[in-house]
This record gives sequence, C-alpha cells and structure tokens, in this order.
Amino acid sequence: MPFPLFELVQIIYWVALSTWFGGVLFVALSAPVIFRTVREANPLLPTVLSVNLEGQHSTLLAGSIVANLIAMLRRYELACAAAIAITMAVQLANSWQNWVAGLARAAMYLAAVVLVLYDWRGVWPKIDRYRQEYVDHADEPEVANLAREQFDRYHRESVLLLMIIVALLLGMIVFSADIQRAITLVSRP
Repeated sequence: MPFPLFELVQIIYWVALSTWFGGVLFVALSAPVIFRTVREANPLLPTVLSVNLEGQHSTLLAGSIVANLIAMLRRYELACAAAIAITMAVQLANSWQNWVAGLARAAMYLAAVVLVLYDWRGVWPKIDRYRQEYVDHADEPEVANLAREQFDRYHRESVLLLMIIVALLLGMIVFSADIQRAITLVSRP
C-alpha cells in the first residue's frame, strides 16, 4: 500500500515546524548564556583590540559566536520555511483544516518569513558593518563608541525579532492542532 499523502505531508510539516521553532528557541535562550559565560571568562583578543576596555573583548567574542549560530540557523529557517510553505499549500488545498485556523497559520507563517528575511537582509548587514567599524577604530574612542552604540541597537533589534518569530511559530503550533484528514461521507444503500 502506498504511503498516504496525508501522513507524508504531516510528517514533513511537523518536522519542519518543530525544527524551525526549536532552532530559534535554542538560539534565543543560548545567546544570553553565551554572552554571560564569555564575559565571566574575560578573554583577551590581542589581534582585535589593543586594550580590553570595559570587557569589550568578551562582547566581541560572544557576539561572533552568536553571529555564527544565527548564520547556521538562518539556513535551517529558510529550508524549514520552504517545506512548510509546500505542506501548508497541500493542507489548505485538501481542506484538512478549517479555513479560519488555516488562514491564521498562513498569516503567522508569512509574518515569520518576512521577519527572518528582514533580519537576514536588513538587520544583520548593519550589525556586521558596525562591529567591523568598532574593531577597525577601537583605538579612536569617539568613532568606536558610536559604532558600538549602533551595533548594540541593531543587536537588540535582532533579538526582538527572534523573540517575535518564536511567538509566531508557537502560534502556528497552536493553530495546527486541528489538522486532520478530510472526512468523506460515503452513502450506503
């Protein structure tokens, strides 16, 4: 017997949604731990800054670790978003969920994708630019401090976007609870 379409679509949908949600939640929860742990270790990065004013070496190192995590997460987010788009289209086309919940899920999905793309293409290039400007001008406090303020601003914006994406994906999970195979009524003689 061939594998039924409903089960295949549901497996792909739930693996993609749970992977995306789990990845975003992991990064959102691990980022503060990474910053705190690296700050407590108080590392020295002699090739980056000549002096370690106010523990800036730890901020730069922790920021690099979190940036690398987010870069990897972004690839998974895009792959999961593609899988979810396809499976949601099949679910809605086959009326496996009432339209109100389906449209709510679709709206949350679209909002999450837009935020991922905005963070990737809008916020992170600025974070990278201001981080590099800070490193390049570390011995010039007036330039470095302005760059650091902008870096912090965009980093906070990225964290906020991450938390909103977590909420949107959690909403998708809640509105996915009633997905079920369409029931066909067969009349009996």
